[in-house]
Amino acid sequence: MVEKHERLQQMVERDLDARSTGFIFGIAGLFVVLTATVIQGVTVTTMAMAFLVTQLPTLYQSWQRMKLLSTFNKDPQYQQLVSREFTIVLTMFGSLASFTFISRFFTDSVLELVGFSLIWFIPLVIWYMSVQRELAQVDPEHVSHRELRRACRDALREQTD
Repeated sequence: MVEKHERLQQMVERDLDARSTGFIFGIAGLFVVLTATVIQGVTVTTMAMAFLVTQLPTLYQSWQRMKLLSTFNKDPQYQQLVSREFTIVLTMFGSLASFTFISRFFTDSVLELVGFSLIWFIPLVIWYMSVQRELAQVDPEHVSHRELRRACRDALREQTD
């Protein structure tokens, strides 16, 4: 098992790399969405597609986080929880893609789309938070999102100074 300080350093390095790669995915996706918007005009579907594309960097960062977390602790329960965490993020992304498809064929209202999304996302967020608590219980050296965010912010400040 890897100590918390060492985990945090590795996670900050990986997260900053994933952000830059995710940024490239996001820019490429937004180019595609802008092209679709110019061709089709602004519709509920293009708005939903734009939001979906902006989530690609988050999906990539989560995948990188899962790969790194799975190397820190070989306990089967910890491995399962790390996989579940990524599965929840992937489910959120898949749900957003489904809602984008639904908005194309079945709804003409942004409010309906937001309503569908909230009904589905709130339970997923609650489930995600419970998995985070379980991870902290299974592995006391687990690095939370808040700790990682703070460490990334500090690392970026050090780079700019």
